Amino acid sequence: MMTRAIVFLGGCMLLLSQFQVTDGLYGGIDTSNYFALLLGAMVAIVCLVKVPKVLYRGDAMVFVLFVYLLIHASLTHAMQSREFYLSLSYFALYAVFRVIRAMLLANYVSFAVMFGGIYQSCLVLGQLLGYGISNHLRFVVTGSFFNPGPCGIFLAGVFVLAVAMMKKGYRKVGFNLMFVRYVTACVTFGVTLVAMIPTMSRAGWIGALVGVMLLYRGEIVSWGNTRRRWVIGGGIVGMIIVLTLFYLLKKDSANGRLFIWQNTVSAYWKTPLFGVGIDGFERAFAEAQHDYFEKEKVLEQDNRHVEMAGVVESAFNEPLALFLLLGAVGGVLAAMVLFFKLQRLTAYSCVAVALLVASFFSYTFYIPSIAIVFLFAVAQLPDRRVRGGRYVNVLMFGMIGVVVLYFNFREYGNRWAYREWKKRAVYYTQEDYESVIDDYERLYPILKYNFKFLFEYGHSLNKAGRYEESNTILEEGTAHSADPMFWNIMGNNYLALGQYGRSETAYLRGYYTCPNRIYPLYLLVKLGAAQGDSVKRNYYGRIMLGKRPKVASMAVDEMKFEIRKMLTIND
Repeated sequence: MMTRAIVFLGGCMLLLSQFQVTDGLYGGIDTSNYFALLLGAMVAIVCLVKVPKVLYRGDAMVFVLFVYLLIHASLTHAMQSREFYLSLSYFALYAVFRVIRAMLLANYVSFAVMFGGIYQSCLVLGQLLGYGISNHLRFVVTGSFFNPGPCGIFLAGVFVLAVAMMKKGYRKVGFNLMFVRYVTACVTFGVTLVAMIPTMSRAGWIGALVGVMLLYRGEIVSWGNTRRRWVIGGGIVGMIIVLTLFYLLKKDSANGRLFIWQNTVSAYWKTPLFGVGIDGFERAFAEAQHDYFEKEKVLEQDNRHVEMAGVVESAFNEPLALFLLLGAVGGVLAAMVLFFKLQRLTAYSCVAVALLVASFFSYTFYIPSIAIVFLFAVAQLPDRRVRGGRYVNVLMFGMIGVVVLYFNFREYGNRWAYREWKKRAVYYTQEDYESVIDDYERLYPILKYNFKFLFEYGHSLNKAGRYEESNTILEEGTAHSADPMFWNIMGNNYLALGQYGRSETAYLRGYYTCPNRIYPLYLLVKLGAAQGDSVKRNYYGRIMLGKRPKVASMAVDEMKFEIRKMLTIND
């Protein structure tokens, strides 16, 4: 009984910790979720003292993928990146959930997941009714997430689990565990269904629809035996109508994601076999987007994709992103894990498939709480046994536990850096750049993979007149971010150093990376004026005045007014 209570409470704490924000750390929800996951994975590893006695093919393939990740991250120098630590924690939690399955305690984690869904639904409904405040200025509801999209996907996974538990029913022999599970599932079904709607998460809705259809696939097939043609035809037409409606619901957003996928595929073909590294998405995507717009000559002619360009941090398609990051080798290994696990559809299979379908349209597994639900579902799936695997399991689960404890403990100890960063960032916001440089230099060895930190550090050095040092830091930032502001400030540094050619190259790099921004063109006009080159000044000036920014603002109007005045005076 004690073990069951510990598993249930542990599952609740693991999920609920993802819904809280730790005060004093730079990054808010994102940073809180990150460190909560690291701590939760380390605590949960205690379960690995009792490894399964039977070796399964899927577990063996997970371990191969784990080893590949370690080697790949080492060779690509990504072992200090946040993506690496997140991935390690996911492997650890998968191993823990496999142990829980072997101990026949999965039902208690299911309770924890459903309670987590109820809690999240209450937050959403409270925000909708005005009793709570969302975490995003543009959206009424976000739950405890920073965006309603991930909230909707999390609720979709819990919703499918609740439907699966309801479908299992209960034995009518009085008050027992199955009856409690059924009642909990009914409550979860009701509140998550209502809460999913205002999140407007199309990925979550599609995932939930697919998951429920898989749960009732037997009933659908048997009902359609006498009307097979009508059922198949109606199903196809229905799916086309649903997908069309979802597309039209947020047409601009859908088109933007198609453009992101196009650039992600282009980036993938540059390193198809082994990928760009677990932390290399932003760099690879920025290069692909730059190359596309440079090839299309958007400086001089219009392009319909200009309005869709942006500073992208995710592919909005997890399988596609996996192939880009880990290459065809890593993608195939992950596919083999799912192949072994999904050969027989169960209730948990439908939950896993629902979240997997949602991941084709969003950044699902960058959100730890969603990943936890997915990993739990996958870990419960049946698999084919491999003979004589007890000692192999000890090796696999033991290695995962030791490696994750070593890396996570080291990274968790770096929380102080985020706390210090938040304190010092106040001076940066107040434009007291000299005051933060020494402190940022001290924090740099720990935070050098965080592009926001690198931008603040490099910008502060720029304002302090330390141009060469600034460019060194900013150039590192371009390896972790698609933001063209890195190139703009680097161009300013080269301009201050009198290196006009390199300054122009940097400004153009910033423009082609995100050509719906006016600022790089403004800097190019100012560069021409600084060089005394009236031809270059007028060329870029007239291009700038003819461009329509993605977002109109007072700053854009002021820049255009200044350039218009400059060209008029000189003409």
